[in-house]
Formats: sequence, C-alpha cells, structure tokens
Amino acid sequence: MRRLRAIAFAWWAAIITIVCFTLAMLALLLGPRSARISHRVAATWGRLLLWGGGLRVRVEGPGTLDPNATRMIVANHASYLDPPAMLAAHPGQIRFMLKKELMRLPFIGWYTKASGHFLVDRENPREGKRLLDQAVERAKRYNLNPMVFPEGTRTRDGKLAEFRNGAFQLALSAGLEVQPVAILGTYERMPRGSIGPNRGGDIIIRVGEPLSVEGLKGNPGRKIISAQVEAALRELGVA
Repeated sequence: MRRLRAIAFAWWAAIITIVCFTLAMLALLLGPRSARISHRVAATWGRLLLWGGGLRVRVEGPGTLDPNATRMIVANHASYLDPPAMLAAHPGQIRFMLKKELMRLPFIGWYTKASGHFLVDRENPREGKRLLDQAVERAKRYNLNPMVFPEGTRTRDGKLAEFRNGAFQLALSAGLEVQPVAILGTYERMPRGSIGPNRGGDIIIRVGEPLSVEGLKGNPGRKIISAQVEAALRELGVA
C-alpha cells in the first residue's frame, strides 16, 4: 500500500509540476506585476503538491514571516518536501539559492532561472563572485527574501549536518537580517531516497527571531552568523 501511495504521489507531482511551472513561466510575460503573480503560482504548486501527499503546513514560533521585510531565510534541509513547504508557508516573495547545475531540470529549473532565483557556482570562483553581486543587487532592488539551506544537501539521518559558511555571504554582502526557520516533519514523511510521502499529517514551519549581521565581515563574520543560526535551529527543535 505504501508503494502504491508513493507511485500515485510521483504521478501527481509530475502533472502539477508541468502545469504550474508552465503557467508560472507564462505569468512572467504579464508586465510589471508578473514576478509577483508568477511567484503566487509557484506557491500554489507547493500547496497542491503537499495536498497530494495528505500534508498540511502549520506555521508557528517566536518569529514571524513578514511579507514586507527583506531577510535571508535559513533552514535545515531534510527532504524534497522542504522547498514546497516554504513556498506554501511564506507570505512574501522568496528566491532560493540554487546550484547552477539545477537549471538543467525541466520546468522547475527553467522557471527558477527565468524568475530570478539566485544561482551559485561552486566550481568557478570568478563566476561565483559575479553571481553573488547580481544576487545582492536583485535582493535589494526587488525586496526579495533569499532562502538557503546551508547544509548544502538533504540530511541522511535526520540530524542537522555541518554548515557551509559561504552560504551566508549574501546576507553579509547585502546587509540582510538572517531569519532561522526550522522545518519539522518532512524527514519522517519523505526521507532521502523516497519517491513520495509515507504518510500524511502536519509539516511544522517554526520561525525564529531574525539575527542581525551588522558589523560582520569576511570569513570570521560568516562563522559567527553560522554558529548563531545553528544554535537557533536547535533551539527551534531541529535535532
């Protein structure tokens, strides 16, 4: 039964991904408000994807996801369900920091490139610096909320993995507050290697208070904010 559930979810995910991200790319052609409309379509994709797995998102915590603030959102990464859960939960516009290689993915990759998500090139430092400068300028101009998973990949055991401190450079360069967000329940429902959720229920988005990066620079500054975020995520319930 669990296998059939996973296969049904995979088909559902494929269908709504094709439909929603085609519509999201078309929405980018609608004029000045196109990016906002397109992002709403992407958020709808997140909600529909989770609905297909019998999942709901519940937001709680001492902090709030403010649609009018521009902050870097930093979360633990436990499952493929994490990005759609964040799209469904955040009331503002978020843009993920993604490896450049992911742009090759059909529909999702094409959309993220067209809609201005932030690309990261780990192999070419010069190109990486150029992409970072573009990201800083875009975040400030359009009041976007960059989102990063500083572990770099999904956890293998449900535990918080070591952070890549370079993930915080955008926040330091742009002077953005950093908001820790714990995503709870996705690993238990769809761990690495799964093709669908093994059961329904709630995904908890637990929001922490934003952290200032004022006065932080270079590698020492990245280490400081990285340690602060790790401590905040553990306090919010990440193992």
